Amino acid sequence: MSGELESFIAEIPARAAAKDLSGLQATYTFVVEGGKAWTIRIEAQKVTVSDGIDANADCAISATEETFTRLLGREQGVMAAYLTGKLKLSGDLGAAMQLSKLLS
Repeated sequence: MSGELESFIAEIPARAAAKDLSGLQATYTFVVEGGKAWTIRIEAQKVTVSDGIDANADCAISATEETFTRLLGREQGVMAAYLTGKLKLSGDLGAAMQLSKLLS
């Protein structure tokens, strides 16, 4: 598992503290195919990250480690990855679109 990807996930709560997340309340599951999974919960402008999959997540996002790493390095766009099937989304796609507030 890439240290870059794990570091990115672990740092999300600290980066989110400086952002206006008002109106955003959702639970996301990120799954690295054949690897690790995390659940990211946004509630009352607070972001928490935990290991594993929350079966009740609003949105599940999965991809290979290579695809996630390319997305983080901005070597590949999210829409292109989704349209080519490299990034898979299930659940509330509206929640997925709001995720950019947190990750940008």
